[in-house]
Amino acid sequence: MKIFKNIVRLLVLTSLSMSLTPLTTAKAATNDAIKVNNTTNSLAIAYSANTTPTTEAASTDTSSNTTTTKADGSPATSTVSVTVLSGILTLEAVPDFNFGTMTVGSIGKLKSNVVNTDGFTVDNGTNTSDATAGRDGNTDGTLSVIDSRNNLKDMPGFTLSAAIGKLNPTNTDGGSTLDAILHLNPMPLINEENNNVSNSATPLKTDKISVSSVTGNSAPVMNLTKGSYNGGLIKATFNTPDSASLEIPNTADNTKTSAKNMNAVVTWTLNAAPATTN
Repeated sequence: MKIFKNIVRLLVLTSLSMSLTPLTTAKAATNDAIKVNNTTNSLAIAYSANTTPTTEAASTDTSSNTTTTKADGSPATSTVSVTVLSGILTLEAVPDFNFGTMTVGSIGKLKSNVVNTDGFTVDNGTNTSDATAGRDGNTDGTLSVIDSRNNLKDMPGFTLSAAIGKLNPTNTDGGSTLDAILHLNPMPLINEENNNVSNSATPLKTDKISVSSVTGNSAPVMNLTKGSYNGGLIKATFNTPDSASLEIPNTADNTKTSAKNMNAVVTWTLNAAPATTN
């Protein structure tokens, strides 16, 4: 029987917690990851053109009929349907992160975006302060925003920031928490056609950031200035080993034999720059 010494198995679940809604969880566990569970098709964090928050993205369903002629001379019809967004800035998706097995005092690269929140208190929208796992997130590593304010060539700008809390053990394991530092590297900002969203010759990327539960700092992952990007879907994907890493500072007792699954909550905050209205 093998004895595991000085090993803490960390699974980080990115529980997206936005000041305005979603919460991500970071989880430390055996071959586990940081996960964000999405309970709806979008995170329902929206801003109107004057930056007034709403709980739902404004959308309009429109349809039109096209007509052809059948063999008997009578017309045939079909329907074109589309959802049109206008004047909305919304956070659409946040990623989960799985850093596999780690030890205290080490840095681990991203293993996958599939996480397990079993045994943790999942944020349900009312227990955010007590939650140790997030409810929003995806297994694709996608972080995306839709900006449909103003003319799509003259967007007003926005920032999307992240922060991380301490790593927590499961409710049954109990015990001490651990500090965590999440590192995200620059990733291309692309649209639904996988083209860069920049409206100049210089491609746009996410910012390189490090957020720590020790300092409680937040940092902008997407920081787009007025007129620098094309509107619509704006996304980045964190799903490769070089896209994200987790650091566990060597501040805990590393002499006891243990293997615990742990989670940390990641908070995502979307801030809109004011849109110009005529």
